[in-house]
Amino acid sequence: MARGKVRVIKTIEKAFTAFTERDIEYVSFSQLKDWINYNTKDGISSPRLASFLKKQPQFVMVEKLRRVGSNSTETFWAHGEPEEESFDLNGWVKVDNG
Repeated sequence: MARGKVRVIKTIEKAFTAFTERDIEYVSFSQLKDWINYNTKDGISSPRLASFLKKQPQFVMVEKLRRVGSNSTETFWAHGEPEEESFDLNGWVKVDNG
């Protein structure tokens, strides 16, 4: 694996670690992207982050939700296998992943 890819994966893992220290097990895509863009010099684009999250086996998509009354969707991710599924779905609806 190229050095640049390893660096990006380590940055994503560092972001998950930062959220885990704040007792947040599931991280939304936008939270993850914002953390990386704030805490790194160059940041990351949405398509590149999505590609890394989908292709790397250590990152697991837990849920995909849609805001009620809109077509705005948000995906939630975990580092490794999620332990429990407990979401506050106030204002959100689950979306089929198929």
